[in-house]
Amino acid sequence: MKKLAKLIALSTVVSAGVWVAPAFAEMGSASPGTGEESRGSPATDHQLQGETPSAPPKIEAGEESRAAPMLDEEKAVEALTVVTRSADGNVTRSAPSEEVRGLVLKELGAEEGKGTSDIEKSEDPAFSEGEEANRQVFGTDDRVQVANTKVYPFKVFGYIEAKSKSGVGSCSGTLIGPRTVLTAAHCVYSVEHQEWLTDVLFAPGLNGFGDAPFGAVAAESMSILEGFITNYQGYYGSVVPWDLGIITLSEPIGDSLGWLGYANYDGLGDFTANIVGYPGDKEPPALMWRATCEVMAEQVGAINFSYDCDTYPGSSGSSVYAYDSNSKQRVVVGVNIAESPSANTAVRLNASYVAWINSLWK
Repeated sequence: MKKLAKLIALSTVVSAGVWVAPAFAEMGSASPGTGEESRGSPATDHQLQGETPSAPPKIEAGEESRAAPMLDEEKAVEALTVVTRSADGNVTRSAPSEEVRGLVLKELGAEEGKGTSDIEKSEDPAFSEGEEANRQVFGTDDRVQVANTKVYPFKVFGYIEAKSKSGVGSCSGTLIGPRTVLTAAHCVYSVEHQEWLTDVLFAPGLNGFGDAPFGAVAAESMSILEGFITNYQGYYGSVVPWDLGIITLSEPIGDSLGWLGYANYDGLGDFTANIVGYPGDKEPPALMWRATCEVMAEQVGAINFSYDCDTYPGSSGSSVYAYDSNSKQRVVVGVNIAESPSANTAVRLNASYVAWINSLWK
């Protein structure tokens, strides 16, 4: 939707860092699932209502220079406090783990380096296999409808529906564990109104409202970063660095469906970005679409990166993942969160965010 003209530089506490290359202990590994039927449990029988796709927040012109507040060490650590709301409305806060604290402080004291990509550039082979092989792109829109949402990896991407005081909205999310869905914080919390969204549902592999092959699962809880709440200064750019959310499902559907891995890469330089989600400008609604675009090293910052993949309201919360042809793995490296006059933007999964996600993984 928005094409990149320049790198968006966001001034924030974690805007400088030297990252540790991914190792098994600090990354979330992928799983293709057992393939066993997951439909039929009462937990998956929730009904979607149909919705208005949630519009992605906008980083308005000029906000880049006043985007995120600079914080001292203690406030930087506090910004990664886990804030969790259960489905029954109970809100709790958990201080960052010692691992997260250590990584934040390390990132504060480090100098930002120019990374060279640790990822061998490659399009996801799933985009050119089976029913996807003959899909075509028409015009300048580079999005392609997914033909078969019931196969891996597409069945791990899902449609998120949630209620607010203004109605029902939708986003996108990705299974990264048996019960763990990665999305954007603004998909579960309204920073403008300082309130949580409710009745959150996740429908993996949805192929239109009449075809939910794996049902819709209710959220047991939603978790976001404290910084997304307390650092809001009246405009979205002030909380861009913390627009990261986790939905914990009431049912371990990932055991059968599988999930994607996630990691922090030391050198997240040039790579091929893949985005799969539910943009709201397509008819009929609630269909899965995919997009691919190249991300250049100069577009990658320490806490965010930008790209020219086409997105639209409803795509918020989609994972941005790379297919690493060296390891033959799909690895989530960011979350699609916003648009600006010149680009679409993702939160980058840096070392402290990977550790934060690990603390919530189920």
